[in-house]
Amino acid sequence: MDKAPEMITEILNSIQPLLKAHKGFAEMGEVTGNKAVIYCGGQCIDCMDKCIEDAIKEKLPDIEIIFR
Repeated sequence: MDKAPEMITEILNSIQPLLKAHKGFAEMGEVTGNKAVIYCGGQCIDCMDKCIEDAIKEKLPDIEIIFR
């Protein structure tokens, strides 16, 4: 998981256009061990965060995503 923060940043950057189109955003918070905190805002708050989690889990299947 050494590269998890960099990979998550790349993933979030790649889906930013989709999130912005829906007037939302997601930012990476802390990454500790196999847990990553993702901060969501805008209309992403009302969403189930499924697209964000799926994008991250596709590359990092063992990471636990915590949305705030």
